[in-house]
Amino acid sequence: MTSNKTNYLKSIGHYHPPTQDTEDKFFGNQLTYLCWENHLMYCAPFCVPLPPSLPFGALVRDVLPMLYGEHPEFEQIDWQRVRWSDSDSVFMPDFGKSLKNHGLGHKSLIRFITPALEGSRNHIDTQTQAF
Repeated sequence: MTSNKTNYLKSIGHYHPPTQDTEDKFFGNQLTYLCWENHLMYCAPFCVPLPPSLPFGALVRDVLPMLYGEHPEFEQIDWQRVRWSDSDSVFMPDFGKSLKNHGLGHKSLIRFITPALEGSRNHIDTQTQAF
């Protein structure tokens, strides 16, 4: 049996598609990814358009409950103990300062870890299910 290696994709030159999710397309907002670590009831980070001037406290008070409020552990979060990171850089937020003041720009990934609330890391037995 012989192998016919046929290249089915032909190109007539370099293809540089225009980027469709640049910040200028979101009416003054920036895309912000939000991820609650170890809580796999949500399979991927949320991506929401937020104003760069949004205070970090408003993110916690208004945005996160809309996204994660249905989780059974959400009401138990001690926001003073949460560990925050921007991608892999750990930071301590000032709840009165804006996302922009924290250096969080378009397509930033804000990750938060809630000590004592381990979501998918909970012990799973026949009586409980971890999310």
